[in-house]
Amino acid sequence: MKEADISQVSLIEADTFPQLFPPTSFRKELQREVSTVLVAVTNPNIVKGNETPLTVLARKTSPSTTYRSGSTGWKPGMDFLTGFIFLWDTTFEESHVMSIGTRRSHRRKGIGELLLYSAAISSIKKGARSLTLEVRVSNVPAISLYKKYGMTTQGLRKSYYIDNHEDAKIMTVDDIQSLDYRNLLNDRRVRLEERLKN
Repeated sequence: MKEADISQVSLIEADTFPQLFPPTSFRKELQREVSTVLVAVTNPNIVKGNETPLTVLARKTSPSTTYRSGSTGWKPGMDFLTGFIFLWDTTFEESHVMSIGTRRSHRRKGIGELLLYSAAISSIKKGARSLTLEVRVSNVPAISLYKKYGMTTQGLRKSYYIDNHEDAKIMTVDDIQSLDYRNLLNDRRVRLEERLKN
């Protein structure tokens, strides 16, 4: 994420987590060494030829001006952000996913998985040994995705979510530096690229 992305990321967060208070100060997070915010970017003005899976997706969709807040945060000439993932390096050995969000118009298209994959790669490059997060116990699609990336339930945070006091599963994958995990990521990448092409 760069500073110019803050308005879009903030709007995606507000739409994904309407009960979140206070909202994340992404401007402050840009200054913190422990923070990493990755964004999924499409460019609505691309042309065909030498396209990546994401640019193919961009060609099939375009920024909508209708959004919960009445704005997408996007303006002509800007990259169009379709999602974000926000991580903290809580210790030298652990990356913690603080939040992940995708635009409503781009859900169920593989963007969330692309962000999770990218977070795993980023964490490996930084030398982390594990990746962890919390997820609502009722969020079956997300739990299923996290399991595909080797994450297992390590515990429960009772009444974790303030809007309805729902419990959160703590999910973690250990030893992300291992050859086995890198092989899993390579397999997921091949499948993800196929999905994003369609």
